[in-house]
Amino acid sequence: MKTSRQILPGVKAIHWLDCRHLPRRVDLHGICRMPVPVLTALSAVGVFDDAQCSCVTEREGGSFQDTATLKFLTHELLPIHLKLGFVVTDVNGKCWLIGSKEPPFPKVKVEHRCGLPDGDGAGFFYEISHVALKSLVECHISAD
Repeated sequence: MKTSRQILPGVKAIHWLDCRHLPRRVDLHGICRMPVPVLTALSAVGVFDDAQCSCVTEREGGSFQDTATLKFLTHELLPIHLKLGFVVTDVNGKCWLIGSKEPPFPKVKVEHRCGLPDGDGAGFFYEISHVALKSLVECHISAD
């Protein structure tokens, strides 16, 4: 079993989108190292803590499997009833997509945090995980 880990150098911005509007077979774009065109409206997420984004690739048997994880703290309650996907912009200006049009969709885990009395912010802590053949794929955002 071989494992490799990709950690984004720093998260500058996070946007959410509806996965129904993504192109088909995003994972194949990632395997071919082709950026995915994101041609749908994005909604910015106001993150007030350091967000973390990483991807672990494991090889078991004859196939590879990626697990992308995104963690952040925000004041906003996201519409988790939708099939959410996320676009993460790192400090180098590259955009990365977590999500796909077809199942499996990213799993969104949310917990409400009250913060400590010494001034820590209260809000919603999100942990997004996506398991696919390729789950952290470079993307290009259309300029609206």
